Amino acid sequence: MNKLNLILLSFFLVSCSGGIIPIPNTLMPERYSGRVASEDYGKYPSNYQKILKDYLINNIRNHNDAKIEFVNRPSKLSIEHIGSIYSGYRLCLSINARNNKNIFTGYKTHLFIINNDKVDLHLFDSGLLKIPFELCVDRDETRTIILDDISDDVIEQPEITIDKMDEIVIPKKPDDQTKSDKNIYILCNFGNSERTFVFNERRKTLSESVGIEEIGLFDVKFSSTHILGYKDSEEILINRVSGSVTITTENLAPVKGDCNLLDKTKF
Repeated sequence: MNKLNLILLSFFLVSCSGGIIPIPNTLMPERYSGRVASEDYGKYPSNYQKILKDYLINNIRNHNDAKIEFVNRPSKLSIEHIGSIYSGYRLCLSINARNNKNIFTGYKTHLFIINNDKVDLHLFDSGLLKIPFELCVDRDETRTIILDDISDDVIEQPEITIDKMDEIVIPKKPDDQTKSDKNIYILCNFGNSERTFVFNERRKTLSESVGIEEIGLFDVKFSSTHILGYKDSEEILINRVSGSVTITTENLAPVKGDCNLLDKTKF
């Protein structure tokens, strides 16, 4: 009997003898805190909507009228669950589908880990499992704000739909000018080649200037010491302190370079 079956059997026996008890911690998925190589996440699933559509058609009962909402976009994540590690791109969906009695169950959270266009892990809210909120939200320290900094003014904002959950911005007090709204350009030298990047920390954007075009990177994150973004299969990490840059591509050795400002603005 495998580990999961033993856990479920124990839970059932204790529940029958002593009433309802908390869900065992061993069943709860959690973020994996160990080191994970970049290539272990697989490639970015640019067609993630089609991947999940095909998967759900084959795995959800009464899928024809199931109601789906995308909670977020693909983001790198490693999860530890029942003794196994799953690394890939995380997506969370809110799904309302009919059960075997043909009754809609109400919206339930579904968590997916996609690795190289394949669903490696699918977990969802059920009687024995509750998807932790933190697994469906990208924590970003640069977006945190002190409670007292929230503006007291009434500011009309458009309704926030669930697919924009990771993009909610809380208006700050007008005198908060901690980050410049100016585009900062940097030139990075890789020995025999050069690449130009532009970022705007307040707008949370990072792009590469190629000819007369600026190609936006995705999953861009800022900290006080680094800027991180992804372009196609590349992971681009810029050190704001030393000016070094590391570009990691699947199945290739990391490429390192040095960056310099194209003006006098600190980056």
